[in-house]
Amino acid sequence: MEPLELELVTREVAKRVTTSRRADSDRPWADGYPMDGDRRACMAYLRQLPFFGGRSRTDPFGYYQILEDGVVVGGIGFHGPPRGGLVEVGYGVVESVRGRGLATEALREIIRFARNHPDVVTVRGRTSPDNVASQKVMLACGMTLVGRDPEFLRFEISAFDGS
Repeated sequence: MEPLELELVTREVAKRVTTSRRADSDRPWADGYPMDGDRRACMAYLRQLPFFGGRSRTDPFGYYQILEDGVVVGGIGFHGPPRGGLVEVGYGVVESVRGRGLATEALREIIRFARNHPDVVTVRGRTSPDNVASQKVMLACGMTLVGRDPEFLRFEISAFDGS
């Protein structure tokens, strides 16, 4: 089994994810991909990309496909570039691979990336109070519950925290 990979998508791939239409040149997609969250994330990513740069344009604070053995099994990424030192992340994997630690491994990798960027002070994630699996992923990555409202629980980790 190959290690998990994160692959930053281009403008062109993000467009295909939003329409759920894979091209022959794309990596194979697992059943259930893209999920609604992937389509929404790619739409937001497309809005943040400047038009110049064409179809191959990317932004490191964008959307990454999560690959296992070369197959796209989910997505993870940032809700935009750092603002005031804060970046927010979101992620999801298809049902067939849940419970195997892939989301945790992907989140750890994204946190490592964020820690190496000079404009990032804090990484935040949000989840619904009933999404216990996502809460466990964030806690396993060293994030701490820092707030709640009726819709979401907020978790954060400092980019300077050594955990």
